[in-house]
Amino acid sequence: MESDKTGRLLRIVGLTKGIWNVISADIGWLACIAGAAQGHPWLGLVVVPILFGIHITVIETRNIRAVFMVAVTTMAIGFITDSLLIILGIVEPNRWIIPAPFTTLWDIMIWANFSLMLDASLRFLQKKPLAAAFLGALSAPGAYYAGDRLGALNLSEPLLGSLLGIGVVWFFVMPCLSLIAKSFYHPPSTKDTPNLAAK
Repeated sequence: MESDKTGRLLRIVGLTKGIWNVISADIGWLACIAGAAQGHPWLGLVVVPILFGIHITVIETRNIRAVFMVAVTTMAIGFITDSLLIILGIVEPNRWIIPAPFTTLWDIMIWANFSLMLDASLRFLQKKPLAAAFLGALSAPGAYYAGDRLGALNLSEPLLGSLLGIGVVWFFVMPCLSLIAKSFYHPPSTKDTPNLAAK
């Protein structure tokens, strides 16, 4: 009976953390996008670190190093990805600090914010790279389109072509991010590694 209560409590805690993870990701994204659209691009640089603090305090208390390693790696991939989309003429963000043809600073903070989902609400994708690819291809264009409608960036015409281009890029980006998160948060156990020296 006691174990049932403990299991139920753990499930409730896990569900609560998952819900907060999705909400916090939306808060961070909106802070970056709305800030850039309204002439306050620094807003994301204030809000996202606060969300990081909450994340490592409440959700990921035992693996803080992995949180920051995944964030740095995700930011690097995001910088390359969105800079490529800019060079291809698909996207042009509202500029702040970093000049063209590279992506801008508030956009990099979106990627940092997104990294907090990779081992929380999106953890299930770590073992399903094909599902990650299709989820990225289907969902990422909507996020860029929303950013365009809110005034934080401009998508080139024809709009459908731009959205398809973003989907193709994210078909490869999303599984990469999921596998990177898996490698940092859940590295292979040394006891599972063959002892080559013994051979």
